[in-house]
Amino acid sequence: MSKSYECQIFHYIYSELTGEPLADIEAGTTWEQIGEDFKCPHCHANKKMFREALE
Repeated sequence: MSKSYECQIFHYIYSELTGEPLADIEAGTTWEQIGEDFKCPHCHANKKMFREALE
């Protein structure tokens, strides 16, 4: 089951199901597979500013 993570500043949602083309992250990439240098593609918040999104 895929999960989603929300930027607590911009409220952008990263979905493991779709990945993030703006950051060259392929669909199916889990949150754990993304490096700690990942930033919100909109506000550039650090990965630590994301929380698992409630669906």
